[in-house]
Amino acid sequence: MIHQGAELYGSDRSFVASVCALRQRHPDAKIDVVLPEQGPIVNLLEPHSNEIRFNARGILRKVALRSDPWRTLEGMARAWFEYRSLIDTYDICYVNTVVCVAAIAALRARRGGAYVHVREIPSGLACHIFKALLKFSRASLIYNSHATAATFKLPGSVIHNGVEFVGESVPVTPRSRRALRLAIIGRINSWKGQQFVLDSLRTLGRKLPAEVRIVGDVFAGYENLRVKLEETANACTQQVDIEGFTNDPAAHYAWADFVLVPSTLPEPFGRVAIESFAAGRPVIASSAGGLTEIVTDAVTGFLFKPNDAEDFVRALKSALSMTDIAYERMASAARDKYMSAFTVSTYMGAIADTVCSQVSEATDSSANVAPHRDTR
Repeated sequence: MIHQGAELYGSDRSFVASVCALRQRHPDAKIDVVLPEQGPIVNLLEPHSNEIRFNARGILRKVALRSDPWRTLEGMARAWFEYRSLIDTYDICYVNTVVCVAAIAALRARRGGAYVHVREIPSGLACHIFKALLKFSRASLIYNSHATAATFKLPGSVIHNGVEFVGESVPVTPRSRRALRLAIIGRINSWKGQQFVLDSLRTLGRKLPAEVRIVGDVFAGYENLRVKLEETANACTQQVDIEGFTNDPAAHYAWADFVLVPSTLPEPFGRVAIESFAAGRPVIASSAGGLTEIVTDAVTGFLFKPNDAEDFVRALKSALSMTDIAYERMASAARDKYMSAFTVSTYMGAIADTVCSQVSEATDSSANVAPHRDTR
C-alpha cells in the first residue's frame, strides 16, 4: 500500500482506515506500506502493517517539479524501476492518490489486483495527463465521490470517505449575542479557500461579528501562502487566529459554531465536512465537487457559489440570523447525516469488499498486500 504523505491530514487518516480494513479482513496477510518519509502517521500504521518502507521518489510535487524539473523526472524514472520489481511480489497493490505517479505507471505490468484510489479533481492539462496515466496503468479505480468520477470519466467504484468519532457529538453552546465562531481546518494551500475567506471578510464582511480560527499549515516551499494569510488576518476587523497543524482537531470542532470548507476549486470530497458532522457541527461550504454530496443547503449547513465573496457573505448572514433552536436542529441533522452515511465502519467495509474482490479464498491466508499511497 503506497501513500504520498506522512502527516495526519484527512487523506492520511483515510489511508490508515484503508490499511486497517484490509488487516481486519485478512488478519494473517502480509501488509507492507510505502511512505515518503517518517511522520506521525507511522505510529497509527505500525500495529496493522508488517513492514513500513520509505521512498520519497515517484511522488509528483509541483514545487519540486518547478525548482528542479530534470532531477524530479530522474527520480520518477528510478522510482518506476523500483516499483516494477516490488509490486510483482504482492497479490494486491493499492496506490492512494494520483500524485503517486511512478507507482501508478508501474502497475501496467500487472494483470489484476491493482487499485488506484483517486482523491483529486485536477483541471486543464493536468486532468488529461492524470487520466492518461490511469488508463495506461490498467488498474481498477476507486473514486472518493461521484464528482471525482465524473471528472475522469473512467470506469470505477465510488466510495465516500468515513471518519471515526468516539462518543456523542459535542453539546451546542447557545450563541446569545456573542460573535459567530468559524473554523477552517485542513492544509493551507492556494485553493482550499483560507485566503478567500479573509479577503471576503476584509472587503465585504468587515462588520460581521465573527471569530475565525484557521487550523493547518502549508507544505514546505509554500510558506509565502501563510505569510500572506497572516498579513490579511491583521487587516481584518474580526479576530483571526492561525493555529497551525494539529494531530487532534477535536477541540477546534467543539469551539466552532460552523466549520467552513470554502474551496475555490471543486473539492474531490471534503473529509473535513463529515468530521464536522460527526462532532455535531454544521458546515458552510462552496457548492462544488463532492461537497454537494455531503452538505444539504439549509438542512445540514449552508452552500455558497465557489469563489463568490458576495454569496459567501450571504451564507454567513444566514448563519448569524439563526435562532438557537434552529441552529440546534441543523446541528442535529448534521450529526444524523454522519451516522447514516459517513462512519468509518461503512468506509472500511466498502474498501475491504472492493480491494479484496480479486483475492480468492485459497490465497486468503497467504495474501500479500503491497504498499499504498494516499493524499487530501
